[in-house]
Amino acid sequence: MGNLIARLGHAIVACISGWDRFILKGFIRPLMYPEGAMDFLRMRKVLNKDYKEWAQDQSQQLIAGVEQYVEEQTGRGIIAIPSSRTRKEELAHRQQDELGIETGVIGAWSCVEAGQSFRACFDREMGFPQLRWEEVRCKHLYLYLDHQDYGFCNLRIQTWFPYQIQIALNGREWLRRQLDKAGIAYQRSGNKFLELANGGLSHFSQSPTRPGPGRPS
Repeated sequence: MGNLIARLGHAIVACISGWDRFILKGFIRPLMYPEGAMDFLRMRKVLNKDYKEWAQDQSQQLIAGVEQYVEEQTGRGIIAIPSSRTRKEELAHRQQDELGIETGVIGAWSCVEAGQSFRACFDREMGFPQLRWEEVRCKHLYLYLDHQDYGFCNLRIQTWFPYQIQIALNGREWLRRQLDKAGIAYQRSGNKFLELANGGLSHFSQSPTRPGPGRPS
């Protein structure tokens, strides 16, 4: 990028530098290993032999709760996607346009993807079932929203115990919201800013010859 800026610097008015994507992952640490998960279940009087039934019931409650919330916000429930390769972001943008949503919840989609969970297996040495950590394929929920501060973003929720969550933010969307609040006009194409009004340059620009950290637009 430095070479490109040096070569075309005569034609560049300013360069915006910043983060592109943020991925935040959340989990409950004591539940991320078998011993901690079994302690959690014992505290709730859930026997290892009953773990599968208990976990399935918890998953159904989680899915039902998300569906109820999304229906209340958008009038539409969770939409199942047959393939994990489908670009969920495109589906969310399309629904956002259809519903005319500027801020707030856009919708929720579900698909089967790789994850990590526990399986109750009989342990011959112990003489009773024990939980074992393993790779699985299970239903994940994608909740999309357009946040008033962070812009277009999504939450990915694993519906199987221990319910790991991932939040994906777009740095350009975050910048868009800042520009909107500052009343600064801009021209945008996809995830790129092509032009800012003069007021925007004083707020968000840097010298073309000394680009800052991050990935320039």
